[in-house]
Amino acid sequence: MTVSSRWIPLFLAGSALLAQVPPPPPPPAPPAPPAPSIGIDLPTGSRTEQRTEKLAPGSKLWVKNRNGGIRVTGWERDEVSLTAQIRDSEKRRVELVLQRKGQDLDIEALFQQPSWSFGVYVSPRCEMTLQVPRRVLGHFRTTNGTVAVEHLEGYARCEATNGSIQVVDVKGEVHVDTTNGPIEARNLAARIQGSTTNGRIVLEDVLGGIRLETTNGTIKARNLDGWGEGIHLESTNGSIEVELGKATGDLLAENSNGSLDVKVPGAQVIELTKHNVHVKVPGRSQSIRLETTNGSIRVK
Repeated sequence: MTVSSRWIPLFLAGSALLAQVPPPPPPPAPPAPPAPSIGIDLPTGSRTEQRTEKLAPGSKLWVKNRNGGIRVTGWERDEVSLTAQIRDSEKRRVELVLQRKGQDLDIEALFQQPSWSFGVYVSPRCEMTLQVPRRVLGHFRTTNGTVAVEHLEGYARCEATNGSIQVVDVKGEVHVDTTNGPIEARNLAARIQGSTTNGRIVLEDVLGGIRLETTNGTIKARNLDGWGEGIHLESTNGSIEVELGKATGDLLAENSNGSLDVKVPGAQVIELTKHNVHVKVPGRSQSIRLETTNGSIRVK
């Protein structure tokens, strides 16, 4: 069957019309990323910074942090090696500043203050790890972080706010002060003094004189000596448990609410009441005083 010639122009015309139909429009472009919101400070991520400084044994070392921990280990080199793990942002930078003070050294993590504007800001943080000469006179202070010190000889002052303090294997003298954190001291051939608020105190193998107190925390101590300088442990709203070890002297245990249990072999009883026990442990002539307000006391 043939197509009539009269339809040929119509087919040609229809083809011409189809050829003139415009192509379909392209798909819409993806939306542009939103502009950054005013007042929001995005973190730039974490980084590690390292510093090394010479420091003669017996020199003074100050280390100050603001939002993060300080961990110090003594070694045999005459230098300080600092590694800092830093998390900050463009609006709140953290800068490490090392300053010489004669033969001594001052290390500080400086935190940029936020501008006075509304918004959400990333809280910067700096975790400091140091290796220092074993014989050093050290002062370590931080906020919202732990202060941990080990393997030192000389002097160590540890201060924290909202953080724990840990002291291990130190010879000489130790001062510890914190708020809202525990104090732990182990294997000290050193005298120790200080206090905490809202934190426990744990002592193990401490040879030197002791003067420590806590508020709202327990005290546990074992294997003490005192060096003849005396032992004073005090708590408010917390129990006290002590294993004297080699510590001897004039022992007085007092509380206001709670039981008293003092069982020291060979001790001579001087006074015994419901909330007061006074005994003499033959040996050194030193005072051993244990006090709490609301808590039991056990001594052996």
